[in-house]
Amino acid sequence: MTFSIVARDPATGDLGVATQSQAFAVGNSVPFALPGHGVIATQSMAEPMYGSVGLDLLRGGFTAQEVLTALSSVDPQPERRQVAVLGVNGDLAAYTGGQCVDAAGHLVGDTCVALANMAASEQVWESMVERFESSGGLLSERLLSALQAGEEAGGDFRGRRSAAIMVIRATTTGRPWHDMVVDLRVDDDADPITALADLLVTRARYQDVVRAFQLAIDGDPVTADRELELLRPMDAATEPDQLMWRAVVAALAGREDAAREMLVDLGTRSPQFLEAARRFGKAGLMPADVIERIVPART
Repeated sequence: MTFSIVARDPATGDLGVATQSQAFAVGNSVPFALPGHGVIATQSMAEPMYGSVGLDLLRGGFTAQEVLTALSSVDPQPERRQVAVLGVNGDLAAYTGGQCVDAAGHLVGDTCVALANMAASEQVWESMVERFESSGGLLSERLLSALQAGEEAGGDFRGRRSAAIMVIRATTTGRPWHDMVVDLRVDDDADPITALADLLVTRARYQDVVRAFQLAIDGDPVTADRELELLRPMDAATEPDQLMWRAVVAALAGREDAAREMLVDLGTRSPQFLEAARRFGKAGLMPADVIERIVPART
């Protein structure tokens, strides 16, 4: 009992699925995604077969409609299901069974399908398609905006509790950790869409810092330091690990005074991360003498 969207970004080919519900941990049962093949949302009285086996069928060359037809033919109660399938080439298919709880329905757009049951009205899925197809930006941001549109139209009439977003690459690189672009979920929150939006921002920031840190220890700390300077200042209270990495990058780039100031701030709030910085020297990730100069002495 939820509302969801599956969608494709025609510019990048990336595919995504997003969902919100009053039910607990909707991300554990509704969205399914397989890089290089497709995404599926299965809900109402959700049957995981549609997601798990459906992805196998997409991998085997079935079209989205063939997936729905094949699985509903072996489902003893297809009238209770609501399913949307999106293949890697953009083919879309959706089904809303006759026993899904009102308001229940779906709308197929040019690049997406939105579906809902136990919704406040049909405007929920209609507004999701309209918002998605009139928006720009990253696919994850557009999916989130579509969820927000569904909520603004009334959403799940029982309330809200959980949400999830998944985005995958259209082609596989052989590195699953790279091909799964986004995989975030909020299992139990009074405002799950807002919480999910916060996670998307945190994820992007985290990836930027980690990428710069890797660039620095691989031999180009000046570029890494410059890139990190473009980000907002880091908060030792909420992002201690990232502040530690930022200090290490600054030190490797020759800005030891700035690095020392960051670590002094870090030490007042999360001193365990000073020990983590010391261990970078022991691991050979940066010169031990630099660590000695920038990390405050143990007290």
